[in-house]
Amino acid sequence: MLLTVALAFALQTPATPAPSAEALHLVRLTGARALTAAALLDVDVAERGATPSGAPWIDVVATDAERRAFARLGLDWRTTTEDLAAFYASRLGAPGYARGLGVGAWLQPPFAMGSTGGYYTFAEVASVLDQMAAAYPQLVAPKVSIGATLEGRDIWMVKLSDNPLVDEGEPEVRIDAMHHAREPQSMQTTLYFMSWLLESYGTDPLATYLLNERELYCVPCVNPDGYEYNRATNPGGGGLWRKNRRDNGNGTFGVDLNRNYPFQWGYNTSGSSTNPSAETYRGAAPASEPEVQHMVAFLASRDFATALSVHTYSNLWLAPFGYDSVLPTNHADYQELGALATAVNGYVYGPISTTLYLANGGTVDQDHGLHGTMSWTPEIGSSSDGFWPAQTRIVPLAEENLLAFQRTLLAAGTWVRPTGVTFTDLGDGDGSFEPGERVGVTVSARSSGRLGAASVGLSLASASPSVVISDGSAAGAPVAAFADVVQLDALTLDLAPGTPVGALIPLEVSVTAGGFSVALQVTLEVGSAMTIAAWDFEAPTDEGWALGLPNDATTGHWVRVDPVGTLAQPEDDHTSSGTRCFVTGQGLPGGALGDNDVDGGSTTLVSPPFDLVGVNGPSLSYWRWYSNDTGGAPNADVFDVSVSADDGATWTLLERVGPAGAGTSGGWELVDVDLAAVITPTDRMRVRFVASDLGTGSIIEAALDDVAVRGFVGCTAPERYCVGAPNHWGPGARIGWSGTPSLAADDLVLEVTDANPSGFGLFFLGTTRAQVPSGNGTLCVGGTTARLPVVVTDPTGAASFALDLASFTPVLAAGDVLRFQFWYRDIGGAGWNDSDALEVTFCD
Repeated sequence: MLLTVALAFALQTPATPAPSAEALHLVRLTGARALTAAALLDVDVAERGATPSGAPWIDVVATDAERRAFARLGLDWRTTTEDLAAFYASRLGAPGYARGLGVGAWLQPPFAMGSTGGYYTFAEVASVLDQMAAAYPQLVAPKVSIGATLEGRDIWMVKLSDNPLVDEGEPEVRIDAMHHAREPQSMQTTLYFMSWLLESYGTDPLATYLLNERELYCVPCVNPDGYEYNRATNPGGGGLWRKNRRDNGNGTFGVDLNRNYPFQWGYNTSGSSTNPSAETYRGAAPASEPEVQHMVAFLASRDFATALSVHTYSNLWLAPFGYDSVLPTNHADYQELGALATAVNGYVYGPISTTLYLANGGTVDQDHGLHGTMSWTPEIGSSSDGFWPAQTRIVPLAEENLLAFQRTLLAAGTWVRPTGVTFTDLGDGDGSFEPGERVGVTVSARSSGRLGAASVGLSLASASPSVVISDGSAAGAPVAAFADVVQLDALTLDLAPGTPVGALIPLEVSVTAGGFSVALQVTLEVGSAMTIAAWDFEAPTDEGWALGLPNDATTGHWVRVDPVGTLAQPEDDHTSSGTRCFVTGQGLPGGALGDNDVDGGSTTLVSPPFDLVGVNGPSLSYWRWYSNDTGGAPNADVFDVSVSADDGATWTLLERVGPAGAGTSGGWELVDVDLAAVITPTDRMRVRFVASDLGTGSIIEAALDDVAVRGFVGCTAPERYCVGAPNHWGPGARIGWSGTPSLAADDLVLEVTDANPSGFGLFFLGTTRAQVPSGNGTLCVGGTTARLPVVVTDPTGAASFALDLASFTPVLAAGDVLRFQFWYRDIGGAGWNDSDALEVTFCD
């Protein structure tokens, strides 16, 4: 009741935005009371979240009058940006900013170089659409108006397809942008995607498929009146007008077009407002605004399978429904496609009502509720980007949504994608894939499109000379929309007899449906890992495990026992058939929580030495228990695991658990570490575990069980090292190989990619590693060096050279190591460059 009375007093000074560029502020309101008051005040909500302690907050675009109301109400609020439009403008129109080469560089103005601080004006949007139609008439229909705005401006629409003037009955997709006039990044992202499709057609398989098999309708600016008003008040960009320019007749202007659609219009006052001053004012009636009337008719005139209504900001990918916290019947399909769309940009996906806020009368609900269109609202950009991202962010934000837009088009029709591969030992049946054996390859796939497929084709390929594909294709049964593919036929391959144990064989599996193939790159590991050393701590002795340094704790030193459990320490070891493990101090039965826990320092447990010389892909696994979240000062300490390659003289950290988060509340947890990724293996390896109590009032307990060291014994796969420099054509040349380092097989082939197209170069070798500036790059081999014959690259900058190992002088022997690099002509600078390098350890 008190809040209601206070609100009535606060609202005696109405927050009525005038039709001018009034200074607006970004204000953060914190706490449940502030959120309730904000809803009753009809404030302009930009973003919401929660503090680390869980208190809710919202960021609002506020007038001076609204800030005074917040103060009178005694709300928890603070201004984070004083003049929001001026702040946005300060980041736009960067002097000397140039887009450079890339998507949209040919447009006038080039992409991200529009007249409004880098953003296109409405007139420039119309010009860009004309330029696209003129440059790509076979892919873009001339722009058409779907209707005029209140102020008489045309709402332009273009269609993209391989036959843009013909209705081919293909799955239809719509992308619209700028329902809200202060969100020009939505328009830029839409135009960027259109440019990518057009410029990539014929060279990129996905772009070609999408334009051949989909019909895309784009409306880059639904609210040109509001956008032009922003340009008039803030010509350099940063204007904050959101609505259209309806004269409401009471001194206020504008209707929120994205609250004016008929479906569930006016459902409640939480998702839209009856106050003409409010930014979410829904208008006098459903579709009262001509802009919405034209969009409603346009939506009804087509059969859109999927759609995007693009907005900014909050890094969200929003689905129906917005009018209430109810889910559509195909919510699971929305969630599946939301996860796929956000795989690169990492946006949070989910229904509008529960992910952001209630919003009725919106485009997405109209799409789904009346037409069955699967529709989303991307909220592009983070809080640091805001409504007008910096000019330098226009392209990155468009690029981070490229995959999401592509997958929205794919989802409109047939889209079957591989999800995983299972290998089966068809040789001796021991479960490992050994040289000379046959391997079965079973592909799992998923139909994630709105149309199923009459058949699904599978294929298997490998560029490795160690593989012979014995059965490389299969045809599957029909699959429905949003269903797993039922695939009974297994593909097969044969491993060459001389394949090194531990080698990673590159494979490509492809799934073809609806005329489009999706490839998945996987690797097959040859052989099975051997156990080099293992300890389950059930032996009569400690087997060389001992206390190490530091070990200055007053209590709780490591000891191997059948543990007595507490809330912080395990009652049972991890070994299923055993009883013993190492724990930090053994308490007494019935003892207190901190009985003999780690106190006043650290305790260290060190393994006996183990030998990893000649072991490929060595890994360390262990089961650990760690608890530090109880006591008077919880989550103040850490548990460290380190490895040494010099018998304990120096240590490299493998993992640190704590001081807070996962792994600090007890429970047995498995850890598996690739040792070769963090340290060079030797014959003097050790591992240590350190539990410490360096805070005050903590209860620290740790335990360790079932430690194992595994790896492959045999030929070691070649290793890339050093870093190649960028060249005139791209990021730089990259060295690679096929075949094996086996002297007996003598099938090692050196390869290079992304070097000088159709040019000369050569591979050269050395006996040691180096890192010396050379030409436009870095010389990465040293010692005794030699050049191999000159090769000619293909038009992509790729070349190869088959080594004749038997001809090397002196004769190579197992264990010998050589380093290889590729030299080639470059443009500019010194005129030549080098790739990265490859280290090869030869074996029998």
